[in-house]
Amino acid sequence: MSLGLTNIATINQAQTLSPQVQLTIKLLSLNNIELESYLEKKIEDNPLLIDRQNTKEHELRIQKYSDKYSRNSSNLDLLNNIGYAKSLREHLLDQLLISSMSNKEKIIATYLINILDEAGYLTENDETICLKLGVNNDAYEEVLVSLQSFEPTGVFSRTLSECLYLQLSEKNLINDELLELLKNIELIAEDNFRELSARLNIGKDDLFRLINIIRKCNPKPGLNYSRDTLEIIAPDIIIEKNLSGVYAIKLVQNYFSNITVDQTYNDVILESKKKKDEFITNHYRDAKMLISSIAQRQRTLLKIAHEVMLQQRDFLENGINHMHPLNLDKISKITNLHISTVSRSIQNKYIETPRGTFEMKYFFDKGTYGEEQNNQISSKTIENRIKELIKNETSSNILSDDKIVNLLKKYDINIARRTVAKYRTKLNILPSSKRKNRFL
Repeated sequence: MSLGLTNIATINQAQTLSPQVQLTIKLLSLNNIELESYLEKKIEDNPLLIDRQNTKEHELRIQKYSDKYSRNSSNLDLLNNIGYAKSLREHLLDQLLISSMSNKEKIIATYLINILDEAGYLTENDETICLKLGVNNDAYEEVLVSLQSFEPTGVFSRTLSECLYLQLSEKNLINDELLELLKNIELIAEDNFRELSARLNIGKDDLFRLINIIRKCNPKPGLNYSRDTLEIIAPDIIIEKNLSGVYAIKLVQNYFSNITVDQTYNDVILESKKKKDEFITNHYRDAKMLISSIAQRQRTLLKIAHEVMLQQRDFLENGINHMHPLNLDKISKITNLHISTVSRSIQNKYIETPRGTFEMKYFFDKGTYGEEQNNQISSKTIENRIKELIKNETSSNILSDDKIVNLLKKYDINIARRTVAKYRTKLNILPSSKRKNRFL
């Protein structure tokens, strides 16, 4: 059955999409983990749907999948972590439960725990908190001091300086110089080391020694417990290179490839059709539709991923400096799929390659036309070249934007100074006049 994915967006708005097409659109927007969760619910709701693997085999397969990605330094297994990892709030409430605070203090503490941001900071001002709780500042501060002794060290801070101070104090590292440095923490972010040296009245070597101590602290201690850090980065698609140098692509099928209609119900289904039993016939129709939509989803993903692999082969071979500009429209035309279908298909999907695991949309990169060029250059390539040049500059050769323009020409990148400035700003890199401070 043709689902007409190519022309989905051009269907007259007055015309209602068929249930089959609506389902396929929905499945295309899900990554493998989301799809597996969705299908587990469908199996529970539809007695005609089964997983061909028995429970024991399924558990073994999940464990094998888990083991594979736990060995990858950037991958975590959602199935093993989400169920057991505590949130920052849960971790703090556990400590509150066994603390020696009074019941009244615990009420204040619970409120403070609940208003922490994900990094572990108190973002409401002290006066507002006291007014909301109906307590005086002394009672509030007493509870706050107790909470600031909880793990992870640095939570319940109101400023970055306070967060760093708590961590340094715990390690018995606080001295007058570090205290002064914490008061001027914004100058570190600006790389304004000359001003820092003057304010602390110390030399460059001593200053960098102090800065290195501070940089060993965690500026966002609460993020270690963020649910976002537990998000699995597992591929939906795998690109591999064989010994002959040929790239091959495959889908990570997961257990949903084993979903089928339970054949033991064949007689019941036939009988239900004769008797027009809507309960069974509707479940049968939904099951067949679901299986068909899964297959269509897989074909569409494979088609798009294969073309992405061909378009970005140079990147796979040689890295980011060989990324090509690529947009949805180009893939849409090559694959004969509507641009909305391509867009939906790449959302929240990951591709594992010999160069690492990337979001699928990473490979779609806008290009920039050079001043004297007809061909576009990938924005990621330009950004990386600029980062490399600035990373390797020395105290005697700080690169102005004009110098960067000239150096980029060696890589056949001919862009204007204002374009360099635009990329540098996007990369959060200071102008050359301020970068000099790094070497003072």
